[in-house]
This record gives sequence, structure tokens and C-alpha cells, in this order.
Amino acid sequence: MRKLLSFLSILFFGVLTSACVNTFAVNELNQIALEYLKNGDPYSAISRLESSIDLDDSKYESRYNLAVAYLRTNQCEKALENAKVADGLIKDEPAVKYTLGVAYTCVADELYEKKNSDGEIEKKEYPDPTLALDIAKKYVNYLEEGNKSLDVYTKLMPNAQDIPDVLNMISQNNERIQSKKAEFSIQ
Repeated sequence: MRKLLSFLSILFFGVLTSACVNTFAVNELNQIALEYLKNGDPYSAISRLESSIDLDDSKYESRYNLAVAYLRTNQCEKALENAKVADGLIKDEPAVKYTLGVAYTCVADELYEKKNSDGEIEKKEYPDPTLALDIAKKYVNYLEEGNKSLDVYTKLMPNAQDIPDVLNMISQNNERIQSKKAEFSIQ
């Protein structure tokens, strides 16, 4: 019995120590990643944040910062995926709601735009009418979801300095939604 208690004590201490080391490592990786983001190196930030998430995927800050880094590298779908996870980990965090709205808008834009080899934006065309309608519905859905998140942000942060810009983004998205709905007779 004494050996069993000793073994369980050692096991408990090991688990506790391991958790503390992981927490320290995650926090350290997140801080390094933030420095990379501040210094304009989102690719290095992505590497650190992915390592952080490998150690502990329960911190919304890691997912949120990874979404921001992916947005800075124009990886919209990965940004959206991580912003959604962050939003699931913490409800009504203004920065997450804003980033989620931007990521949805970014993914919507990618449905109709692509960069050519010179880095210039070209319009994508969908000659198949069925595919074109499907893409238009996805586009509308992404913009609507983006606006929902941005609207929550404006309610959570009514006095933020960027509110006029956010309201302008919502308005522009609404115009694009109405235009696409009219073009494809989407309800």
C-alpha cells in the first residue's frame, strides 16, 4: 500500500510538473510570436503559434494570434479556421469577433479574386451556371457571417476608435451581398 501511495504521489507530481512546464512553454512561444507579429514577420509567428497549439490547444490567445498571422500572410481559410476555434474557446471577446469578421470577408473575397504571378489581383470567372450559383451563395453566406461577427464587435466596443471603419466594412459587405443576391436571384 505504501509503495502504491508513493507511486501515485510521484505520478501526480510528474503530471503537475509537466503541466507547469507546458504552460510556461506555451506562454513563452506566444510572447515570441507576438514579437514577430509586431516586427512584421508573420511567418515566424505562425511557426511559434503552431508549436504553442501543439502543446496546448485550449488557449484562445494562441488561436486568435494565429488567425491574425494567417490574415497577414493572406491565408484566409486558415485564418477563418483559427478564428472560429478561438471564438469557440472564449465567447464575446471583441478582438476575436473582429478578426472572425475580417476572416469571413477575406474568404469571401478569395472566391472571386486571385493573385497572378505578378502579385496583381485578377477576377475569377465561373462559366458553369450551377457552379457560379453555388459560389455566389457561399460568397453571400461568408459576408453575412462576417457582418454578424463585426456587428457583435461594434456592440462590445461601441466607443472604439475603429468603429466608423468597421461600420463602413459592414455597409460595403451589405452592398456586395445585395448585389450578388440580385445577380443570382438569391433569397
